Amino acid sequence: MTIVALDWNATRALAVVGPAGDYALPVPLEPPSAELPMLLDLSGSTPVVGGAARQRCRVAPHEVCHGFLPFLGTSGKTAPAWKVGRRSLDCSQAAASVWQRLHGLCRSAQGVVLTLPAYLQSDQTNHLADLGAKAKVPVLGSLPISLAAALAGHAQQLWSRSVIVVDVDDHALTVALVLAGQDRAHLVETRVLPALGLRAWRDRLINALSDLCVWQTRRDPRDAPHAEQGICDQLDGIVEACSRQQPTQVAIQATQWYHHLLVQPGQTLAFCSPMASQVARAVEALGSLPPGDEAPPAVLLTHAAGRLPGLRGMLTALAQAWLETADGLPARPRPASDDFGDDLLFETELANLETAPVNVLAPETPARAAHSLADALRKGDVVRVHLGSVAPLPLAEPVEAGPARLHFQGRDYLLRDTTFTLGSQAGCNLRLDANEHPDVAERHCDIVFDRRSYLLLNRSRQGTLVNDAPVATSVALHAGDRIRLGAQGPVVRFLGRSPAPAPAYHTTA
Repeated sequence: MTIVALDWNATRALAVVGPAGDYALPVPLEPPSAELPMLLDLSGSTPVVGGAARQRCRVAPHEVCHGFLPFLGTSGKTAPAWKVGRRSLDCSQAAASVWQRLHGLCRSAQGVVLTLPAYLQSDQTNHLADLGAKAKVPVLGSLPISLAAALAGHAQQLWSRSVIVVDVDDHALTVALVLAGQDRAHLVETRVLPALGLRAWRDRLINALSDLCVWQTRRDPRDAPHAEQGICDQLDGIVEACSRQQPTQVAIQATQWYHHLLVQPGQTLAFCSPMASQVARAVEALGSLPPGDEAPPAVLLTHAAGRLPGLRGMLTALAQAWLETADGLPARPRPASDDFGDDLLFETELANLETAPVNVLAPETPARAAHSLADALRKGDVVRVHLGSVAPLPLAEPVEAGPARLHFQGRDYLLRDTTFTLGSQAGCNLRLDANEHPDVAERHCDIVFDRRSYLLLNRSRQGTLVNDAPVATSVALHAGDRIRLGAQGPVVRFLGRSPAPAPAYHTTA
């Protein structure tokens, strides 16, 4: 039975597909991209969902529908509506257009499970499911993205007692506290910060770069829609360069003038530092809520939150400060217990947090967690409604599950080619920043498939270790092996067992 898990927020939709109980794989909703932008271009005879509207959001904003999901099912003056010529569109019609766009993917599935932003109310999630039913989509149920991310982190053994999940989309940034108890994950509190949504981060960067252009040229890109749109189109590259600690060039072109900005990573961090500080304060406030005898909570960032400039570093410093105090938060004493098992569990959790105080999940991870709930939803083990606050905790994810891949910093790299190269030089399948990881050579090691198993070939004088054992020339890899590039270098994990290429799923509009 094929199940589709759809991760849908105010920014984009992302889906994974696979048989129930199996390892689900991402689907290219807007090939070659896996993500379908939640924007509708209204300039034609019919609304068109997808990235084409993104290229018009600054040039012709009145012809672009966006931000409809948070207001789904509302009415009155607070409900936005879009009108182009004689045609009008409300939030429900916009969501129905998205369902029609996804119908080609969902029509062959036996069930669809949704992950939705935590700020949506239950009547809104039910309304969205009803719109899907009208489009003949078999919706089994839904749950908040924050809860789905916590379930995924628990399956990956990234937390055991409590976790704080940070998620963001165009509408808002959400900070959620999830506790584990009685084989259930309980979403105990969610704080929604609309002023820190992705649109606010983008606007801050655009304004900062525009001010920098004014300072250098006395010309303001915000006065020229095409120039402002050009900056907006380059924001992803600016954020990516910042994460790699590299400078980047920003081309600003208006009708009658042209200018280049050289943006240093430190400038991007400085532009976004006030917003990252607000998020850190919200996380710190939630971190004080678990009982005083608990270890400090782990911190999980969804992929979108993990890309926000400076946020991961700021939260890592906060989590490390928790650990450096008296076994937790400042007013949190170590639990007095004579039970060796409880004490050992407490020490193990602290050890895990010390190695990775903040983890960033892969883009498809929440959807994959929702996919694993499909059997329970279909059989009626859990009610087929929105699981707003409680969901069953999953078992630990087997290291053999899924296709052969490398896992590094919350991202999976499928081993599709015969040879997969790791190193710091351009052209490597997994390229690591030499400034951040000086122990990594230009071409550090290769992973080769020899028709029976995957072999790791060391090509570096700095050395490669598998499970802390140095590799002289080559070694066979097994699921769960930890590959360290250099004596003090980064650790990459080998997961999965399938040597066959991952199946490709195609969708039709």
